[in-house]
Amino acid sequence: MTETLELYGLLSDLVEAALNGLNLWPALLAGLISALLIWFPVAARTLIALCLTLVFSSLWPLLHGLPALAPDFGEPEYSIQFALMALVAIGPVWLTEVLGLRRLTQRKPRTSCIS
Repeated sequence: MTETLELYGLLSDLVEAALNGLNLWPALLAGLISALLIWFPVAARTLIALCLTLVFSSLWPLLHGLPALAPDFGEPEYSIQFALMALVAIGPVWLTEVLGLRRLTQRKPRTSCIS
């Protein structure tokens, strides 16, 4: 029973450390940019959102005069952060699909069949 409590304690410490260093602005920016690429399929826009999230989160410290960060997925905190950022980045893509904006922009022109 104490091993289970230690495991839960470790997990809560990891989540707390991940949430302390979490910056969602790069993920939101990546999601909005990929949501605007309506002519791409949903899977492509989702991959673009995830890739842009990695790029923007790595380059975001440059705005504050700090060196760029290299993603380190060996650290569990970064994996938790990226999972949360991925949900934020994919949100606008899914929202545009649910609202049907892609179907509205790709309507075929009406033609008449006069013979």
